Amino acid sequence: MTVPGRIADLIRRETGVVLPVTRETAIMAAVAKVAPGLDLTAFLRAASGDPDLVRRLIDELTVQETAFVRDRAQFDEIAWDGLRRAALAGGSQTIRVWSAGCASGEEAYTLALLAAEAFAPAPPPVDVLGTDVSGAALAAATAGQYRERAVRGLEPSLRQRYLDRQADGSYLVGRRLRALVRFRRHNLVRDPAPPPGESRFDLVVCRNVLIYFDPPTIAKVIESLKRSLRPPGVLLLGAADALHRTASEPVPDRPARSRRRPEGRPAGRQPARRPPPAGRPPPAREERLAAALDAAGNGDRDGALAQVGSLLGENALDADAHFVAGLVGLGAGRPAEAVAALRRALFADPSFGLAAFTLGRAYDELGDTPAARRSYQLALRTLDPADDRHRQMLQQVEIGDITAACRVRLSRAGAASGPAATGGSVLNVNHLL
Repeated sequence: MTVPGRIADLIRRETGVVLPVTRETAIMAAVAKVAPGLDLTAFLRAASGDPDLVRRLIDELTVQETAFVRDRAQFDEIAWDGLRRAALAGGSQTIRVWSAGCASGEEAYTLALLAAEAFAPAPPPVDVLGTDVSGAALAAATAGQYRERAVRGLEPSLRQRYLDRQADGSYLVGRRLRALVRFRRHNLVRDPAPPPGESRFDLVVCRNVLIYFDPPTIAKVIESLKRSLRPPGVLLLGAADALHRTASEPVPDRPARSRRRPEGRPAGRQPARRPPPAGRPPPAREERLAAALDAAGNGDRDGALAQVGSLLGENALDADAHFVAGLVGLGAGRPAEAVAALRRALFADPSFGLAAFTLGRAYDELGDTPAARRSYQLALRTLDPADDRHRQMLQQVEIGDITAACRVRLSRAGAASGPAATGGSVLNVNHLL
């Protein structure tokens, strides 16, 4: 193993983060910054007896950019009233929330802000804990001062209500939110969960963190997060994290939607959509595709495949329908079926980048590493932010997240990661896989 590779392995052991081989230059630059005058070999020797040096390197290599209300649709799934009822039933007056891997704090403050809005005008009964492995990220979170880019997703009224505009144009988190949020250091891979001294939580949010871990670490962390919940707590994963899941892993709990359901209908699995009465024209393609996605998301394999069959009956080359069939096969633990469906999706549309990525996952399940590698490389070549042909598939997640997911899997296989993709968004499948 090369010296940069040994440093990358050190980071993986300490944090779970898998650094792709393409980040060798970044590793060398980070070492030069935290230990000027030391070459890589000397740094490794010094790091073996200096935990603080390792922590400073982790700060340089793991701090991620984030923003307020990123992927708003996921936040809108949180049923704050339901969480409060569950907390009261458990003997607590406070909804306990954990933002795991909070980076520079925007997510933790967002959760506090949304809770404040949900319970207004009453004081929100929430306690939000934000944790991260990076001391530098936590220092930024505690400072709570952000540039325009970080708050661009907030409506002006919310900025005015919860943030204080500074003379230099930045925004400082106001006292109303600061009173609800606290930060501490925690390593998702090495430290116990919940963090020492903390009781269990009603809501655990861990979004777009697991994409940097390898599959065994992902499974381990998800299990520890689930153990950190106070029944019937909610675990909310990011969509890009869910793309890394394997069919053998348990599906995390889904937050109940905040909109009202008819009395007597439980959250979770919904009844299968019935076909229209005879003589009535079938629903539009977009409606049937949405129904297929909803059915897949609720674990209704037969309902999803019925909608897929309806779509393919009209157009045997419907790439989106074949893609949904692939998701269903992968989620059911049938990777060979998923491969067949996803290959059909790519035959219908060779530039369907998300289908190529999901095909790579299916090949991984089959143990066909060369085929998986080719699929991830194809995904990197074809993800295109300007392509809106699969607009029902491509929403909510930054294309950079799916790119990172491809690169992590390619780096594990020791493959070159191929050209970068830029911008755009991909399917929010946190509830599908």
